[in-house]
Amino acid sequence: MSKIGIVEKSQRNRSGRSARWALGSIIASVVLVVPMLASGATSVLVKSAHVPGFAGALVSHSSRSLYILSSEKGAKLKCNGACLETWIPLEVKTPGKTNAIGAGVKGKIGYVTRSKTMKQVTFNSYPLYTYQGDSGALQSNGEGITADGGTWTLVKASAASAAATAYTSNTTTTTSGGGYGGY
Repeated sequence: MSKIGIVEKSQRNRSGRSARWALGSIIASVVLVVPMLASGATSVLVKSAHVPGFAGALVSHSSRSLYILSSEKGAKLKCNGACLETWIPLEVKTPGKTNAIGAGVKGKIGYVTRSKTMKQVTFNSYPLYTYQGDSGALQSNGEGITADGGTWTLVKASAASAAATAYTSNTTTTTSGGGYGGY
């Protein structure tokens, strides 16, 4: 074999190794990226949980109790201004396929426009909120507060209709104006 033949063979080997290495790098990248896409592609938006005294309550992905305002049926937003300092809307930037629903949730998830960039999540046509007075997960300090033109109640995750959505409470706390509930 001549020197030219050796060089060509050597270059082919390097080219083959480079191609295999490049292909291996691409496959490794795909293997590493696909789980990240899969985990980021869907996230649990709402789920059912046991809030003390309210089995099967609807909670957020971080287990914060979710509330509805009785006067907002039909996605009619009544909580605005000072109300939003106490009742924090459950919002998403992109509604739809990227949001999964946890086990035990039977109602219909929807969305209502809250701002140009955010949609508020609805459940059986009621906009969903967390309560500033709940300092952590699975609390129910906002249950039964009368303010902002209605009564704030926890949500039954198994409710399949608007009429069955709210928990009924024997205790009612009346507040004025912004629904601060003593906080």
